[in-house]
Amino acid sequence: MLVQAFSPGNIKESQASGLPEYIKIVEVGPRDGLQNEKVIVPTDIKIELINRLSKTGLPAIEVTSFVSSKWVPQIAAGATEVSVFGAASESFSKMNINCSIEESIEKFEEVVKSARNMNIPVRG
Repeated sequence: MLVQAFSPGNIKESQASGLPEYIKIVEVGPRDGLQNEKVIVPTDIKIELINRLSKTGLPAIEVTSFVSSKWVPQIAAGATEVSVFGAASESFSKMNINCSIEESIEKFEEVVKSARNMNIPVRG
C-alpha cells in the first residue's frame, strides 16, 4: 500500500539500507505540463489551476521557468525557489534550450549565483 510505503516508520527503516530519510515531492504540472500545450493557456486559467493545486496541500508547486519566450512562450517568469536541471541527452538539450549539455551547465553557474545573491533557494 502506498501510504505504508511512505509512512515515517518505513522511511526510517529503509534508511539503514541507504535510502533517504526525507523525500520532497514537487508538483510540476503548471510548469512542465503547460509548456507542452499547443495553445497559450490564459493567465487566469493558470492561476486557477495553481490555486486548486495549492488547496490540495501540496508542499511545493513549480509554476514557471526562466526560459526564452522565443522557445517556450507558454511560460512567464517569477520565482520564490529556483530549480536547475539539465537534459539527459544532447538532442533534447538542443531542442529544449537550444544549447549543448555542457553549455547549459556553464549557464547554470550564473543562474545559481544570481538566485543566491537574491536569497532565493536553489535546488537541482
